[in-house]
Formats: sequence, structure tokens, C-alpha cells
Amino acid sequence: MSMENEKWTAYFSELDPEKRMLIFNGTVKETDAEAAFIANLYTERYRDAKDPDRKVDNWLWKFVYLPGLYKKRRISKSAFRNETERTLRELHLDGTASENEKQLLYLEYRNAARRYLGTCGSRRYGSRLFGLREASPEEKKEKACEELWMISRGIALASGKETAMAPFIEALRAELSVFYPGYDAVYERLEKTFKK
Repeated sequence: MSMENEKWTAYFSELDPEKRMLIFNGTVKETDAEAAFIANLYTERYRDAKDPDRKVDNWLWKFVYLPGLYKKRRISKSAFRNETERTLRELHLDGTASENEKQLLYLEYRNAARRYLGTCGSRRYGSRLFGLREASPEEKKEKACEELWMISRGIALASGKETAMAPFIEALRAELSVFYPGYDAVYERLEKTFKK
């Protein structure tokens, strides 16, 4: 993180959207260009266009939705292509971000991944036999790794968007390295078995 962005450390470390807004309001300066970009990201990520009073996390929804899209990529090629393009735009991976904005986006990607990974320890996550058999902590970590690979590296390989998605892939790998140090073995297995 650049020296300029260090003031945002507390903001990007916090997972709760309301606490993030409080930190943002305490950090922002009136003529801060970074703040304008972060405020825009916040709105895009947490606003429900149909019901502005409702609390949502649109990026967290992507983490839940995209593994299924990846798995069905060969069945519905046009849906996969259209959703990939839309995701690239929504995550600002369409090549329009400045260098400083890319640094801020990287931190936001890590925040979203950390929030998602925080849900992967729940009792029902990774359960089998219609929820009757709970997954072990190791199985949950491996499943989370597989899902993050699918929504980043897997989608990039399947769509030919490796370059555009590189910052997203890198951010998710960095967050996985903290969550599960053995993630490399899972990633290697998925790379070897990948079929377009």
C-alpha cells in the first residue's frame, strides 16, 4: 500500500459496512480524490438499487453466485460471457481505473474476500447429505479455496480475461494465504484439472 493509502488501513480492515462508513467519515477530507472513489465503491457495493433502505453486499453476492456460473459455463456459454463482462465492469476490471484507484480496488477486493471467507466457517457451509453431515474445518477451507479459484482464476481462464482479472486474482490469493496456508495445493490441483 502506498503512503497515501495508509490512512485508509482501518477502513479496509473493517468488515462491517456501517462501521466502515463511520471510519470513512472520520478519515475523509473535503478535497480528497481518493475519498470520492472510495465513496463511489461503497455505494456500488452496499446499495440495493431497488430498495435503497435495504442493506446488501453486492460483492459478497458475487462470491456466492459466481462459482455456480463457473460450473455451468459450458451449458450456457452466452450467459457465462455476459455475466463475466458485467462482473468485470462492476469490479472495475474493465481497464478504466487509474493506478491509485487500482491500489484502492485491490484493498477492497481483499476486504470482500475476507468477509466472504468469514462466512465459510459456519456450521452449514460445505455440509453434505442434505445438510446432515457437517464438513470438517479442513474440508471447509478447501471448499472455500476452490470457490475463490473458480470466481477468479477459473473464470479468467474460461473467458480469456487473465490480464484484466489479474488484480482480482492476486487480491484473492493474498487473502487466501492468510485464511489457509495450504491453498497452493488446492490451486495446483484445480489448474491441472481445468478444462475450458
